[in-house]
Amino acid sequence: MRIAVTLQRARDWADFGVKLLTMVAIVVGGYWAYFQFRVTRTDVTNVQLTVVADVLPYSTESRLLLIHVKPKNVGKVLVDPPQAFSVTVRNFPTDVKGGIVDIDKHPNAYPPIDLLRRFPDGYELEPGIEYDELVAIVVPKGTMYSVKAQFDFDKETEVDHTAIVRID
Repeated sequence: MRIAVTLQRARDWADFGVKLLTMVAIVVGGYWAYFQFRVTRTDVTNVQLTVVADVLPYSTESRLLLIHVKPKNVGKVLVDPPQAFSVTVRNFPTDVKGGIVDIDKHPNAYPPIDLLRRFPDGYELEPGIEYDELVAIVVPKGTMYSVKAQFDFDKETEVDHTAIVRID
């Protein structure tokens, strides 16, 4: 009789312990979910965009402008195809005396380049991967350009980066 009471008491304590651990696990799991999705926002897209320009000799009066557009998905979710992914090359003045230069007010040197045209099946960015899209343009010596890459997700969300390059 005494053994049966002791076993019943042990079962009751074990049941209580399991239920207590279950409640603690639910609270910890809820906090973890809140932290991941509200505080660190791991479910949100996070894209960085970099433009790097190289100039190579081409002929006596021309140079080859190589534009590396490097989107990188630093987030933890797949980035769906953007609505627009373009490169704009604008003339940059070489005779400014001083002061602030408004880059966007200068005319385009070449028509905007739509990088999405190269990918008829769509352009997705995998998490943690940096891509390198290359644009090559033959340009005259002695000029300067502003090169802007723009990655549009919707009408209100875009990522862009601009670089200035001198062609010597």
